[in-house]
Amino acid sequence: LVTSSVSGEGKTYIAANLGIVFAKSGKRTLLIGADLRRPKLYASFNRDNEVGIANHVISDASLSDTIISSDIENLDLLLSGPVPSNPSDALLKDKFKQMMSELKERYDVIILDTPPLGLVADALTLMNYSDINLYITRQDYTKKGLLTYVNDMHSKERLGNLHLVFNDVKEGSGAY
Repeated sequence: LVTSSVSGEGKTYIAANLGIVFAKSGKRTLLIGADLRRPKLYASFNRDNEVGIANHVISDASLSDTIISSDIENLDLLLSGPVPSNPSDALLKDKFKQMMSELKERYDVIILDTPPLGLVADALTLMNYSDINLYITRQDYTKKGLLTYVNDMHSKERLGNLHLVFNDVKEGSGAY
């Protein structure tokens, strides 16, 4: 699962590139656009967002009809689909839970591109399905104060297997 504090820190960029790396290593990989509020993943792969999670979980579209192949071997996409009237409710439905269970049987690696943790609780709900959670921060963008919330949630053991990723680190900033 990939999340961050706010929009613009690189969640979708990192999720997409991570998906490509796993797929090119021969793993059957599914990249899920799990931000049902402000989806962006579809644009990264030059697709439209007409069919996806919302169609399957809220209406009667089959899971097979909502998964699309990318131009990269071993990489499939499950986009968010049309923005539902209540995105949080869609993630709490039994049908979503069943979908995730079925997907875990089909794929070696599943990557969830989620909304920012600092803005909505959807990422917390989705962490119930993840083994590893990547929290993206971006140099000269992420406000340090936002990390207080993450530290608090981590100390309460609500963020699972959490790893921090520093994105867009500038050369000469003391890191290599």
